[in-house]
Amino acid sequence: MAAGRRILLAYLVYFAAIGAVYPYLPVFFLSLGLQLEQIGLLTAIGAAVQLVLSPVWGGLADRFPRTRLSLPLAAAVAAVGATILFLASDFTAVLVGSLIMFGGIAGITPTLDARTLETLGPAKRGRFGEVRAFGSLAFVLATVAVGFLLDAQGARSLFWACVPFLIGTAIVTATIPRRGTTRSVNVLRGAGTFLGTSGVVLFLAGFTVVWAALAAISAFYSIQIIALGGSPGLVGIAWAFGAIIEVPFMYAFPRIGARLGTERLVVLGSSAFALRALLAALAVDPIAMVLIAPLEGLGFACVFVGGVTILSARAPASLQGTAQGLFSASAGLATIVGSIAGGAIAGAFSIPTLFVVCAAIGLVGTAIVALALLGPGRTDRLARAA
Repeated sequence: MAAGRRILLAYLVYFAAIGAVYPYLPVFFLSLGLQLEQIGLLTAIGAAVQLVLSPVWGGLADRFPRTRLSLPLAAAVAAVGATILFLASDFTAVLVGSLIMFGGIAGITPTLDARTLETLGPAKRGRFGEVRAFGSLAFVLATVAVGFLLDAQGARSLFWACVPFLIGTAIVTATIPRRGTTRSVNVLRGAGTFLGTSGVVLFLAGFTVVWAALAAISAFYSIQIIALGGSPGLVGIAWAFGAIIEVPFMYAFPRIGARLGTERLVVLGSSAFALRALLAALAVDPIAMVLIAPLEGLGFACVFVGGVTILSARAPASLQGTAQGLFSASAGLATIVGSIAGGAIAGAFSIPTLFVVCAAIGLVGTAIVALALLGPGRTDRLARAA
């Protein structure tokens, strides 16, 4: 099987696992009797692991450009953590399982993206969105199927799908060949070199603000659907409805970006997140939460694919894994802030109040991203100030 087909299969299997676990993990935590503050704390702890380990996983992939071990090892670690969560019945076991599972996931996403860019080569990096679209397709299908599984068997059954797909990810990624020939400097020095690139720090700062607002919403979106009278199956439909728009948009991203500009698409996606947050705050019916979900899919396609593309273009070949690791680490930092603050606000006030706050913060982040990407002549000065 050609390397490109193995990459596609890896995205299909891995994001089927993510589609099985990500939308329903808060519902699973709630079924164990955990409080909103505890759910927010667990999400933040998982993100802290991502913040620390994503650059390490990515840096190791750059440091050893010929080895295939990093991806299957990360997937195997994630599978072990998911198995512990499946067996968990108290907060301690949930905490341990979450730490291990997110520790593995922290290595899969950035390394798989970097491996994809490596396989495509410099001339075809702009087609990353076409490949990544298959991951979104798998996410949609798995989310819908697992939602109905939860309706029939309960929240714990999500791991019936998640664990096998993570094991499958380990098997598939072990077969993907490497093309790297240049060994980078050590992990810390490589990260410092990339962060010194013009405009990178400011863009990552704005992205972190935008993603923090998104993380706070995502941590409680499923719970709010249940609170408004929806079922776990409707939760799955909402997440699938949001993700379904990602598939065609990601696939067409290279052509749309060439016409409108990748930077403008990232700003558009950040704005879509803020609008979704405001509309979610006003929703009084679970169906309304489903109908506005495509805004999240539009935002994700623009911000994530655009961010990967922009950072890849600014990183040398020897630092592609480091660049994507730092991108993932920024998402981890954002998730820590968003989850902890989101849990505190939702617990002290209400989930709709949290969504209003997230809309305002998202607009601030959008402004920073716009300055970083659409403000020529000011980027270096603002980056130093940041």
